Amino acid sequence: MAKKQLVKELEKQDKEELVRILGEMAKRFPIANMYLTMEFGFESAGIIEKYKKAIEKEYFPNRGHGKARSSRVNKILKEFAQIAAFKDDILEMQWYQIQRAVTYYQAYHHEYEPFINNLLKNWTVFLSATKSENSLSHFEKRIEDLFTDHFRRYWLYSKLWKIYEAPDAVEEELTETE
Repeated sequence: MAKKQLVKELEKQDKEELVRILGEMAKRFPIANMYLTMEFGFESAGIIEKYKKAIEKEYFPNRGHGKARSSRVNKILKEFAQIAAFKDDILEMQWYQIQRAVTYYQAYHHEYEPFINNLLKNWTVFLSATKSENSLSHFEKRIEDLFTDHFRRYWLYSKLWKIYEAPDAVEEELTETE
């Protein structure tokens, strides 16, 4: 069913029927339930924490060495973007993932190309999103804190900083190579 057709059908329904449909969707589809929870602000901190733990587990599990699988991290971010009702929550989750990836790189000097490429791509997407939402100033202090003097010695810092200074130019470069 096309979105336009769906909206027309929903407009025909009375309030009680819409409430019933939403209740049924929340019961049958966990992702719909999480979206409604985030939309109405009920226990959204618990849902955010669940996704942060999933990202943390990918980089720094309780036991053993993290795997830092790009596909898994991207899946977590995509699923969270589907349920997040507010853009700020999505930006915070993207920032959390970048922060954990940089920490992982510093801890293990992980030079695996798919990991590095995914970090650079996610960094570019994050910067573009903060720029479009006019919220880059909200993250500037945290970015400075992430780029410690010790991290500035790594070649990855110069790549990330180049993207930070001109995210649009790097984004165009990335899309040309794909």
